[in-house]
Amino acid sequence: MSRAGPVGGLFAVLLSLGRARNSDAEDAFRETALAVDGVVSAEFDCSDMFGGGWQRGTVVLRASSRDEAVRVVDALLRAFAAEPRLEPRWSTPQQYRNEDGSIAVSAGDVGFPAVPNLRELRAHYGNPPT
Repeated sequence: MSRAGPVGGLFAVLLSLGRARNSDAEDAFRETALAVDGVVSAEFDCSDMFGGGWQRGTVVLRASSRDEAVRVVDALLRAFAAEPRLEPRWSTPQQYRNEDGSIAVSAGDVGFPAVPNLRELRAHYGNPPT
C-alpha cells in the first residue's frame, strides 16, 4: 500500500470507476423536451458522482425566427419546471439552436441571469412539480 493507506487506495479505486451515468435523468429531460411543440430533437448526458454531477443537453428547435425560438424555449423551461422527475439541483441546457444552427437562444432570453437549475425554474414560473 502507498503512504496514503487504505482510505487513499479506496478513493483512488472509486475515482477510477469513472462517471455514474444517470439514465433516469436523461430519459426525464429528453421525454419532457420532446413533448414540447417546437422541439425537434433532444439528447442529454447526465451523471451523478459523489453527490454532484452534471446534466448536459442538446436541444434542437423548429424555429424560423429568434422570437419563435424564444417562445419555444420559454415553453420548454416551463415544461421542465413542471416535470416532477427532474430534481431541483439539476441544471438545464446552456443553449438551444434551430435546425440549421442559424438561431441560438438561451434561458437569458426569457429572463434568467444565468443557466437555471430546476429549483430556479420552479421559483421563476411558480409551479412546483405535482
